[in-house]
Amino acid sequence: MKTFRVDTYNDVEAALRQNDLKQALYDEGGILMDKVLVTLHGEEHRNRRAVESQLFRRNFFRHYEKDVFPVLLDETLQQFLNSPSIDLKTLGYRIMVHLSLSFAGIDRVDGSVDEADAQHRLLIQLGQAATIGQYKGDRNAILEEISAAINEFTERFFSPSRARREALIRKFKSGEIKEESLPRDILTVLLLNEARLKLPDELLVREVAFFYLAASHTSVHTLVHSANEIFSWYAKESGKAMNLANDLVLLQRFVHESMRLHPSSPEAWRRAIAPIVLKDGTEVAAGDKVVIDLETANCDASIFGPDAALFNPFRNRVSRVSPTGLSFGGGMHVCIGMNLVAGKILKKGEMVDPDNHLFGTIVMILRELLLRGMIPDPDKKAEKIENSERDIWRVFPVVFKHINCESAK
Repeated sequence: MKTFRVDTYNDVEAALRQNDLKQALYDEGGILMDKVLVTLHGEEHRNRRAVESQLFRRNFFRHYEKDVFPVLLDETLQQFLNSPSIDLKTLGYRIMVHLSLSFAGIDRVDGSVDEADAQHRLLIQLGQAATIGQYKGDRNAILEEISAAINEFTERFFSPSRARREALIRKFKSGEIKEESLPRDILTVLLLNEARLKLPDELLVREVAFFYLAASHTSVHTLVHSANEIFSWYAKESGKAMNLANDLVLLQRFVHESMRLHPSSPEAWRRAIAPIVLKDGTEVAAGDKVVIDLETANCDASIFGPDAALFNPFRNRVSRVSPTGLSFGGGMHVCIGMNLVAGKILKKGEMVDPDNHLFGTIVMILRELLLRGMIPDPDKKAEKIENSERDIWRVFPVVFKHINCESAK
């Protein structure tokens, strides 16, 4: 078996749309990732994505950004932003745990700090399944930890959440309540389509857990990188960084440019299920592996200009190219929750309608943190994880000039 690499923008874009290349990035994390949406292929993938896409409509994203997320964000900041100095990555996970729980369909029972601690811990443990393929050390201990986390997640949080939704669905089917009274989340959609999908219980757990971790890890990755790029851009003018909170259109450009330079997964791995020919003419046999280098493609100077490897939220755009590059993938596996995280990605020259525009959860988080006077901690150094092939921050200390929400406004 051979391994091929594609890394120019046009070649990567074409490879992502090649239907005979099957997802292979998460093979090592099959303990959680086996047969979840992102690893499915062909008809089975189309069927499940069609079901889950019922949730991901524009009114859903608007509902979350305008109604659900502001409440969750405020509750989280009130509960956990209680010190002038904090690690942004830790705070980001605290925020995203709440959103991803709501999004996936896992209920909080008592809303306590202890419960939030457990959900945060499980998120970190489960998330290792998505990146274990790039881990350079011994994986046995990690696999055991993931297995224990799946069991705890199932018993403590998934099963009660499922029982509650099944009870509500029975009431809906009997006419006691209207469909609008049902939760708007992945678990509810899957249960409503149980006869169509026929998912075994253990796969239903994995699918919900996947959305739980995917919505959090990718968002926290983007949040910290975006904050770092903002602070670096305004290194000598920190006050201007805070002013971004009052210009959401510009703040979104900063976030999108950061997404381009720092995709949550720098590579996509595919395995050929039939002989194919790549865009550059390379012949790939069935079983061969194709490494799709998203990070390098996103820095293609022929697409993004001679400064493509540098952060520049004001760069000139190519009309057909997203400002986030190919960070959300393409083809059948384009990120299903892209609009939730990134908001509406405008076409070149398209004007913003402030009353209807979606800015995305990352912009909304950064706005609130900048309003509270967030700046890098001058006494503590930000550090990245050394034993991962991914560009991941280990810790990113920040300080807040004013913690209280009212004083920030």
